[in-house]
Amino acid sequence: MNLGALVVLVSLSLTSASTTISIVGKSGLKLSKPDEDGISLVIFSVRNQNGESRDYVVETKNKESDSWEYVDTEANAGPGDEVEYKVATVQNGLLVESKWTSVFLVKYFEPGQFRSLRQTVVFRDDFNHFNKGHFTTEVSAWGGGNGEFQVYTPETANLYTANGYLYLKPTLTVDHHSFNEGTLYNGNMDVRGIWHTCTNGVNNGCRKSAYGQEILPPIMSGKVTTHAAITYGRVNVRARVPKGAFLWPAIWLLPRDNHYGNWPRSGEIDLMETKGNAWTSEWGGDHGIRSIGSTLHWGPDAGHNCFQKTHGEKYLNQPDGWHGWHTYSLDWTRNHLSILVDNQEIYRLTTPGNGMYNYCPYHNIEDPWRNGPHNAPFDQPFHLLLNVAVGGTSGFFAEGQYDVPKSWRNDSPHPMRDFWEHRGEWLKTWHGDDVAMLIDYVEMIQY
Repeated sequence: MNLGALVVLVSLSLTSASTTISIVGKSGLKLSKPDEDGISLVIFSVRNQNGESRDYVVETKNKESDSWEYVDTEANAGPGDEVEYKVATVQNGLLVESKWTSVFLVKYFEPGQFRSLRQTVVFRDDFNHFNKGHFTTEVSAWGGGNGEFQVYTPETANLYTANGYLYLKPTLTVDHHSFNEGTLYNGNMDVRGIWHTCTNGVNNGCRKSAYGQEILPPIMSGKVTTHAAITYGRVNVRARVPKGAFLWPAIWLLPRDNHYGNWPRSGEIDLMETKGNAWTSEWGGDHGIRSIGSTLHWGPDAGHNCFQKTHGEKYLNQPDGWHGWHTYSLDWTRNHLSILVDNQEIYRLTTPGNGMYNYCPYHNIEDPWRNGPHNAPFDQPFHLLLNVAVGGTSGFFAEGQYDVPKSWRNDSPHPMRDFWEHRGEWLKTWHGDDVAMLIDYVEMIQY
């Protein structure tokens, strides 16, 4: 059997759960697992995207390296695709089997070729548990700059791991013990008082009060940002997006330092955004869960954000659209940014030689990137963010037709109240864990 779609990391190895996959020669695979007390047999299983699989049975460990190893010189490993693998061990007479792990890897280069593109795995998390040291958890009701309807919390109902997945799940605020229908309309939301921290105080994000006709945020949800950041490289996130009316999941990157100034001067890279709605009829097409969008945000100020020139979409004509497992990726160098899903390109920017300022000419506005390279602002360290927002007034949920009625107008003085009071329409589309975004793994590779 030809495993032509399989690839491995460039002259490096990638380790996950103590198992290492590395290149041997130009196209061979070497699989290795360190020895542990009681192991008498190891079986490595590898499969490609066509579902073709191989099992490698190892009955004797390598005493020199003190590990269980198998080398397949006929794997025909090639560049640019995905490897799935699992490991079964017989340990103390019991069979222990890992789950399938999907690893989106990078190209193989001959020794000495493209030495400037040294590959380093800066960060990887398979979410066997939630490691708080890897992430900043957002705790704020500031609305994300989009008038969103959720407060982000560290509650285990909104942010947790189970079965090797990270869950980012929206819930109803009234289901939290600190709130009820009365406090939603007439109370306060003391974010710092409830959760002992607040990460963003903009727009009263640390303390909300129900005022006039507007209510407190009716939804709680989860959002995390990696501590790790990269400048140029590959980002891979295997995820299942949620489905349910007016859910807004996102996989995206923001600059670590705002080197060129406040948003959008320092840039934003959106790998994936979608709506959880079964269908919409905005802007002349269906932009519900069958459509995902990828966008670069950049400009001298919020009023001159030239994202329209750097946006792409991909449509999947299936009943549940993108509500399945897919790998969302960014390939980023000085000369291009390519955003992909399952290794299929959604959008690609070849960074203009005369700079981003001239790519979207601004009249009588100072060039914020005049002292940077041609690809500024996309030349700085960026973090990875994962979140599920709900609703909002910025226009992402435009005035249009949806599978269930959009109950608020974006210019309403009380959009959250309008949304909440029509929950009988949208809440019937929220079913169990379908409303959660599940993350299998995240990986950040520095070039």
